Amino acid sequence: MTTRCSWATKSPELMIYHDTRWGKPPREVQDLFHAMCLEIMQAGLAFQVVLTHEEGMREVLQDFSINYMAHLSKSDIENLCQDTRMIRNRAKIEALIENAKVVSNDPGKLVDLTWAPVHYVQLDHMLTEPAKPADYQEFIRPFVAAFKTWGLKRMGPVTTYSYLQAVGVVNDHALTCCFR
Repeated sequence: MTTRCSWATKSPELMIYHDTRWGKPPREVQDLFHAMCLEIMQAGLAFQVVLTHEEGMREVLQDFSINYMAHLSKSDIENLCQDTRMIRNRAKIEALIENAKVVSNDPGKLVDLTWAPVHYVQLDHMLTEPAKPADYQEFIRPFVAAFKTWGLKRMGPVTTYSYLQAVGVVNDHALTCCFR
């Protein structure tokens, strides 16, 4: 029997996400940007909701294309806010578009801001239970500051840490998880 992180056992979609993508370190800017978009959309929602909408958002946002999203207009944003395939939160949608504009100006910088602070090597927190915000407050501070200075929107401490987990900067699979 395969043992997984406890959160991954709540639905088939979460299990597939956990087993195939979560914590697997991509270094391509498009993959990092996609993960960042999902984490921004997740704030305040169960990740299951994001996964339910992911395919629709992928269609609408042309596979989370940085170049496509960077050129969307205010009227495009209006249309996105009405599209049932999207998580229709205006502030989150506007943040995705603004972040695409920032990243499109210097795509490699997203890779560097994500990986350089850990010298491009995955950190293993060797967790026996899920991380709590107090556990990573100091660690995350420079990432949040760098993202904000660069101009990224809605990348506070919790979202940033979730992003770093998703893209494998930190290995937060439980010690008992077969996917460590």
